[in-house]
Amino acid sequence: MRSSIYSIILATVLTAVLHAQETIDTVQFRAVYTFSYKTRPELNRFNKRDRMFLDMGDRVTKFYSHYTQMRDSVASEGFKNNLPPVDIQDRRRGIPWGTKSVYYQWYDKKKTQVSTVFLHNGYTYEEPLMMPKWTLHEDTMTVLGYVCKRATTHYMGRDWAVYYTSDIPLSRGPWRLWGLPGLIVRATDADHYFLFEMTNFERRPESVQPILYIHRKMGPKGDYKGAEYKMVSKKTYTQYEKSYYEDSNAFTEFEFGHKVFTPDGSPLPISKTDYIPLEK
Repeated sequence: MRSSIYSIILATVLTAVLHAQETIDTVQFRAVYTFSYKTRPELNRFNKRDRMFLDMGDRVTKFYSHYTQMRDSVASEGFKNNLPPVDIQDRRRGIPWGTKSVYYQWYDKKKTQVSTVFLHNGYTYEEPLMMPKWTLHEDTMTVLGYVCKRATTHYMGRDWAVYYTSDIPLSRGPWRLWGLPGLIVRATDADHYFLFEMTNFERRPESVQPILYIHRKMGPKGDYKGAEYKMVSKKTYTQYEKSYYEDSNAFTEFEFGHKVFTPDGSPLPISKTDYIPLEK
């Protein structure tokens, strides 16, 4: 009887782990990008930078912040070793904050999925995989020794100019940019708010590193057994994102379903964070 109970518990735990971190492909290639961006239109130069990984498999690509991954890994190990929060924070102190959004391009299922964590909850939305309509140009530049050609497109509300190289014949690129006869190694928008620049490319034919689809928050033991990400429409996701940065009170009302007040009953002060969305 006891062994049967243990078997049920073990099966439940394993199912939860598999459900929380689902292997959706294997990394065959990895491109590393520096993502430079502005948080206010009037700035003369980029004021934020992130290190991004584009993991490419046979069926799926995943674009995400290496900094955020590192911070999560340190926190996960700390939770597993029962470290107090202050010690975990000390261990993460030298790791920059990264962007939170993760972009999955499911080429076999012809869909894009975007996930992030706002405040306490994780959110995700899906939409059909849409390839930009490219105009190809003959002018070239060299990036990391690769000869690259220029292409332009209007995509997700912005005008983009990119350089791609047929020396790496992968029809992939940073963020949601893809569909050219070669890997996109540089991309910038017409307003010069954003810049993706490849800094390294690796072929991993013998790789056993999985591409993980994570759709649960990190749990208290450093695993991903927290709350399931909420599946919402893109419109709702965009509203959440806007209010998260622009009106903290509106966002907490979204998040908790009611207004949040200070202990003395007064409204919370509005907190605003400068940001420019990648999509208009």
